Amino acid sequence: MGSQMGKTDGCQLNVIGHRLDDDPAPVLYIGPTRSIVEKSIEPRIVAMFKSCSLWERTARGKGSTKTHKRVAGVTLRLAWAGSASELAADPAAIVLLDELDRMDMDVKGEGSPFEMAEARAFTYPDGRIIVTSTPKLGTVEEVTDEETGLAHWKVADPEDVQSPIWQLWQEGTRYEWAWPCPECGEYFIPRFSLLKWPEDCTPQQALKKAALACPHCGSLIEDGRKAEMNARGMYVAPGQKVLPDGTVEGEIEASDTLSFWVSGLASPWRTFGQRARSYLDAERSGDPERIKSVVNTGFGELYNAKGEAKAWESVADLREQYRFDEMPDGVRLLTCGVDVQKDRLIYSIRGWGINYESWLIRHGELWGETEHDFVWTELDKVLSTPIDKRFIRLTLVDSGYRPGDPWRRPDNQIYTFCRRRAGNVVPSKGHDKQDRPYRSSRIDITVDGKLVKAGLQIWHIDTDYFKTWLHARYEWPPDQPGGFHLPVDATDDYCMQLTAEAKVAKPSGQTLWVRLRRANHYFDCEVLNVSAAHILQVHLLRPPEQKEEPKDDVKVSKAPRRNWTKKW
Repeated sequence: MGSQMGKTDGCQLNVIGHRLDDDPAPVLYIGPTRSIVEKSIEPRIVAMFKSCSLWERTARGKGSTKTHKRVAGVTLRLAWAGSASELAADPAAIVLLDELDRMDMDVKGEGSPFEMAEARAFTYPDGRIIVTSTPKLGTVEEVTDEETGLAHWKVADPEDVQSPIWQLWQEGTRYEWAWPCPECGEYFIPRFSLLKWPEDCTPQQALKKAALACPHCGSLIEDGRKAEMNARGMYVAPGQKVLPDGTVEGEIEASDTLSFWVSGLASPWRTFGQRARSYLDAERSGDPERIKSVVNTGFGELYNAKGEAKAWESVADLREQYRFDEMPDGVRLLTCGVDVQKDRLIYSIRGWGINYESWLIRHGELWGETEHDFVWTELDKVLSTPIDKRFIRLTLVDSGYRPGDPWRRPDNQIYTFCRRRAGNVVPSKGHDKQDRPYRSSRIDITVDGKLVKAGLQIWHIDTDYFKTWLHARYEWPPDQPGGFHLPVDATDDYCMQLTAEAKVAKPSGQTLWVRLRRANHYFDCEVLNVSAAHILQVHLLRPPEQKEEPKDDVKVSKAPRRNWTKKW
């Protein structure tokens, strides 16, 4: 649901109080940040305890801290998503995650907060995980059930949804809050698409004139009818129908997860007009972040970024009649980009020619825990093996995933691997903006804190510059050198990942890259390939010198040809 609709007090805190009072068992509450937990949640829990008999059963003194309380003989622990030790501390009969979409989905590289929370409840046969959040990014559609007449959210491809709470919701029963129309009596599910206001009206005018359109009879419902609609509201899952008397009939798909969605329009504290005005104000600002905030918090819906996105099919059309590990004419040197994840390494190898024309030579994934040696040994084999008698000239490895401190953690796998293959394998770090497209720095220091001149070098990459550069190559004129080529066996997944991000312009003139799909690893790999090509100054490549046709009675001396392969 949206923000300020009772998720924390009405659901999470009441569940905590009820369990501690009715059937005491350890409870774990997890918030997005330590500051929120200590400054907002803990005082509200104490206030709740003081308002009922639980305060008399709460231990005082050393037995109680801000994040650890003893109530009715059991433990109530308050934790936050940024601390793996807090999340893995104690087992609990009930684990509550509040605002999941605002949490880091990989806590210190040990997994998502949901996975870690789920493990806390395994000890108890009746263990439960309760998750609430305002959703964020994703692309979903509405689909109308012909039998029930209700429009539900369609189950989206997980790759099209970046919101963890939405992914969990669509894995469950998918209940949605439905209202009866005051005019025709038919039930419908309120959502942003049904909110109407006069065309070309100002935000202030929308405040007074906005209304909700019934999808059945078309009547405009004013905000004053909201209370009676909420009083008769019902949760309805796909396949179910609400009869005029309020009875719900129909079967739902079996699931061990109960999931519910409520539109922000149902909030008793905000009117239809206020929701409309907030959206129009955000739209007029042109700031995608502001629009996203209104759609997420105001309506409880996913925000679909509308930027300079490429259709993945257009990238798939770039596939040509050559195959992996074949070397097309025009390839002069090879680069490799490696994206590092917890459970695998993703890589792509690209060949480069004149005017930055490039050919994908191979892409793949090497599965294995990247904190161990095995997967890095496999990568070493890939980089050490020549392709059509050519070796990879430069490999950039993304060090943004748990790089650790290169001095305090010498066992760090990324830096250790780059040190072992120093010269043609180097770590890289992406930045949203910097003064140059790429620059290098040394990261090894002595015990005195001085840089080691011959130490490990890292390349800093302007990701906005190279992402923009890469997107432009997708639509390169086919009759001009500089195209972006793919082999016939490049997978659809690879093509989708190359269009996983879109560029959005902000009113300030700055740009923002937003993810349209969850997986974008190959896109990151190709950004690294483009960066490597610029570091190698591929723009200096020239065509092989042409031999002149000898003229009659003229002695032609043969000039030595430049060995570009050796030079590059």
